[in-house]
Amino acid sequence: MDNKEKILNLISTIKREGIENLIRFLNESDFFTAPCSLMFHLAEEGGLAEHSLNVYNLLAEKVKRYNVSATDDTVKICGLCHDLCKVNFYTKGKKWAKENGRWVEKEVYLVKDHLPLGHGEKSVIMLQDFIKLTDDEKLAIRWHMLAFDAGIHFNYPSGYAFREASKNPLVVLLFTSDYEASQIIEEKKEK
Repeated sequence: MDNKEKILNLISTIKREGIENLIRFLNESDFFTAPCSLMFHLAEEGGLAEHSLNVYNLLAEKVKRYNVSATDDTVKICGLCHDLCKVNFYTKGKKWAKENGRWVEKEVYLVKDHLPLGHGEKSVIMLQDFIKLTDDEKLAIRWHMLAFDAGIHFNYPSGYAFREASKNPLVVLLFTSDYEASQIIEEKKEK
């Protein structure tokens, strides 16, 4: 079973009004073919789907291990859709790069953000176009970049929102799952 089938099978079991619209959106978008980043983890075709599955699998393990109160639907939504902001975000283009002392034209991914709302906050907003999110889901997805998010420095004095949000175990588990997937699982694959 490929990543697309795995993800669609998982999402189709979510019992939330509007889930069929989210599935339609994913199928009509580049979710299953998009890279996960420009040049870091899984900067390759299908990287976003692979990363989403990696995060979901880690999050599901951690929720169970630490006995965190979260439904299966919440784990699926947070793990698989935390980076929905990257859908229709990347485009292929050409760029000159120096290789072995010579300039060569290379095909690369470029960013073309049609709705620059941020990262986690954009994923929350996009998801809410399809399904209603719980407060825990909103917090976890919004803050899944935790310490790497500009919001900890600029949105509130002294990072108040970040500190409050990180008291929620689901916020911490989604962040660590995302970080471990990108820095350990996916980084190892690239070497």
